[in-house]
Amino acid sequence: MYKSKKSKALTLTAGLLLLISSVLSGCGKSNSTADGSSATSVASSTQQAATTQGTLEPYEIKWYIDAGPQQADINTVQEALNKQLKDSINATVNIVSVDFGNYDQKMQMVIASGEKFDLCFTANWANNYYQNVNKGAFLPLDDLLDQYAPTINATLPKIGWDAAKVKGKIYAIPNYQIWAMTNDIVVRKDLADKYKFDPKTVTKLEDLTPFFENVKKGEQGITPNGVTKGCLPWGRTLVMNGFDEIAGRDVPGVIRLGDADTKVVNQFESEEFKNNLKIVRDWYEKGYIRKDAATLSDMEADKKAGKVAFQFGGNYSPGADVGGKAQFGGNDVYDVPVSKSYLLTSSIIATMTAVSKTSEDPARAVMFYDLLFKDKTLYNTLTFGIEDKHYKTNSDGTIEMIKNSGYDYSGAGWEFGNQFNAKFLKGQASNIWDETVKLNNSAEGSPILGFSFDPEPVKTELANCNSVVSEYSIMLQTGSVDPDKRLPEFLSKLKSAGVDKLLAEEQKQIDQWKKDNGK
Repeated sequence: MYKSKKSKALTLTAGLLLLISSVLSGCGKSNSTADGSSATSVASSTQQAATTQGTLEPYEIKWYIDAGPQQADINTVQEALNKQLKDSINATVNIVSVDFGNYDQKMQMVIASGEKFDLCFTANWANNYYQNVNKGAFLPLDDLLDQYAPTINATLPKIGWDAAKVKGKIYAIPNYQIWAMTNDIVVRKDLADKYKFDPKTVTKLEDLTPFFENVKKGEQGITPNGVTKGCLPWGRTLVMNGFDEIAGRDVPGVIRLGDADTKVVNQFESEEFKNNLKIVRDWYEKGYIRKDAATLSDMEADKKAGKVAFQFGGNYSPGADVGGKAQFGGNDVYDVPVSKSYLLTSSIIATMTAVSKTSEDPARAVMFYDLLFKDKTLYNTLTFGIEDKHYKTNSDGTIEMIKNSGYDYSGAGWEFGNQFNAKFLKGQASNIWDETVKLNNSAEGSPILGFSFDPEPVKTELANCNSVVSEYSIMLQTGSVDPDKRLPEFLSKLKSAGVDKLLAEEQKQIDQWKKDNGK
């Protein structure tokens, strides 16, 4: 499906193009079961016997998402969703939305406690996919997908399944959206214009400093840079800094993009990381970042109230400025790419949905998720709410969110199944999905595109390093502490936690993967 790594551009598949006409050819995935046991064996007898809606007993699907504070009018929307779900799979859904900055901690507690739930958002950067697979928190889905997810199987290209595999098995469903990774910045247009700041000239972090300085001096009550513990500069500029992660956003171990030798390095020891911390520390000390950034979950309320001038976006997509406008309280924004576009395993698994091992009806959970890929009404109700209550439809067919309606996940549609099912927001061009395909197709492939890390051989070291990163990363990345003092401590503790063994295992697996695939 893909050209060799020597090619400058790797294309997805014709399946992406067929998506625009709402018909995608299926690209196969592995039918193997996990760890010697069939995923079907965990399903109840009701699931195994169910072939039609009429044989299904009522069931509530509990779903954790990383989409900001719980919406005030969530109950109204869930009633509408549940009416559709009862008619199709005799189920209801209970959505639990968690603040961006608190999602990791929340899910660690939920999983550790053995709480019964069905679905959760997982990624390389939140609720770490590899670590949860290693802990046995997620069910293998191969058999369940074959039986209960015909639309998902027909929609996702093979590269999506390959990226999601751990030891040859699938433990989460990639959400279908932009898969190319292009770091971007989001700037309020009125302030950028006022201070003659052209975001297209940004090639490094230092280029942002004059704008932050002007906002600080000239605007009362506006935070120049919306850094929080849920929006950290390093993670959102990783590609801009020339790296591709191996086992997760905050897990030691990256390769340099463009490095055909794929040498594993510790990003936290890199000059790029040190320089990033130095600049962010300077911003913090000058008041460009809030003093409570290290404990602040997000700035969604401040953004909507017009109290934030800038934020690192993370990943650019066509029409992103429209979504940015919605997030910044209706203020027009410049959403500008600041890196080349790359297709990465990490960018594909950056937004997935897993089935919990504690689910009492995993088959029903998969049925529900298949409906999100298939049923545009269901998807759009979940994302935008109810027409004329939470959004209105314009004469040109686009929609516009109603302010203070109590429901708005328009900025989080990439978390919910197939984003290509979405209605067009006001200002979005009708060819936005064609442009998304073009961006995916033009993205350069990472040297380790398709590689999936198996954490089992170093699960102790991985857990130990994760604890150290959790202790230091947020306070360093928000500029809250002096990196000259704390970075050496951080690196020393990583050594004691076994980082060298972790890096060696990552290198070993990449080398073997290259050998097995003739790279």
